[in-house]
Amino acid sequence: MEKKINIQNTENIDMDFEKTAVPKNARKSFWSITIVWLGFVFVITSMMTGGGLASGLSFKQIIFATTIGNVFLCLIAIAIANMASKTGLSFALITRHTFGNKGSKIATLFVPIVNIGWYTIQAATYGKFISSVLGIEGYGELAILFLSAIVMGIFSFAGIKAITILGYIAIPAIIFLSMGTALKSGNLAGWDTIFNWIPAKEMSMVNGVTIVIGTWILSTATCIADTMRFAKNPKEAMLSACVGLLGGNSLLILCGSIAGIGMNDSDLTAVLLKLGLVIPSLILMTTNIFTTNAANLYSSSLNLANSFSTDRKKIIAIVLLASGLLCLTKPYDIAILFTFLNLLGVIVPPLAGIILSNYYIVNERNYPDLNSNSIKDWAITPWISWVASLVIVKLLSNVAEGGSAINGIFGLPALNGIIAGFIIYTLIAKFTKKGA
Repeated sequence: MEKKINIQNTENIDMDFEKTAVPKNARKSFWSITIVWLGFVFVITSMMTGGGLASGLSFKQIIFATTIGNVFLCLIAIAIANMASKTGLSFALITRHTFGNKGSKIATLFVPIVNIGWYTIQAATYGKFISSVLGIEGYGELAILFLSAIVMGIFSFAGIKAITILGYIAIPAIIFLSMGTALKSGNLAGWDTIFNWIPAKEMSMVNGVTIVIGTWILSTATCIADTMRFAKNPKEAMLSACVGLLGGNSLLILCGSIAGIGMNDSDLTAVLLKLGLVIPSLILMTTNIFTTNAANLYSSSLNLANSFSTDRKKIIAIVLLASGLLCLTKPYDIAILFTFLNLLGVIVPPLAGIILSNYYIVNERNYPDLNSNSIKDWAITPWISWVASLVIVKLLSNVAEGGSAINGIFGLPALNGIIAGFIIYTLIAKFTKKGA
């Protein structure tokens, strides 16, 4: 009887396992989860990162920085993906084992705030692009901005099946257009110019690697669990995570750097428009942002459903309305919003380090059932560790002020936060009973 119920739930709600672990019969194929993860990773900001690297690194250095940065991201992604696949739990549910049933409701609020903020910014950026192409201004532009936020979220309602289908359609287009643009830019500028590129201003290699890590450190340490919990086994989950970062993220960064060098512009969409490729630019922008924002909103809805103990789809409806209204403020022009999101980007990472320590060190890779009495309502140790980690991050950021390579080692607060959270929580947990 229980088996039939699980099958029925899988068919009807598919990705709605926000309150339970994903059952074995609901697990997806390797390519299904890889497509969803690639759709998340394929975003315009990675291409812009490539253009930014080209302003301070040679092309060979860009390749090196991209490789090293993504290898490090893979190490964190592997740890989270392995945990998510073995437990079948979303990131929100995983936090219950660390912060307690009630404590996790507060802890998981931070991740969706960051994600929804970036969802809104990307929706507004897309809306502005559409308005620019169509030559629409004023109230017409505001209407497009609002609709952009609403339409992008439709796929999130249907869950992983719809997001997977979107990925199968969008990802080939993104790969083709990204590579096509890079080839076109390289041919116009000359490949000797690309391969022998020397920037006017030099950037340290450490800073270059730091920038690459910064592109996906937050989502790699949190949101990836919401996709990899559907993997049939940890091996496929970990391999999928690496394909997305080493393959997908590396591809977009390198394409962006080639386009940036060849066309002297770090914005790939702007490069397409310069080449007179309006339709390809529209396709690239649409597929690129839609796939990322669909997975982004889904992950946010899981965390918020946990925080407010309500249905995921109700959360999505509320978030879409709020995001649409926020788009009316034209957030791509509001510097304070970016400052706010960057602040949250510093606050959230220690959470991932704490959770990794709780699973791999404190609980020795063996979580009790979610209904177990061993899971308390509140746990103090993770909160103490979180605050202490933020203090460490602040101190390291002061050390990082300056332009030398040594200072650059401490220039990524998100990375510092994960490491500090892991170490501090582990040390405190040794003197308490499983981080109580």
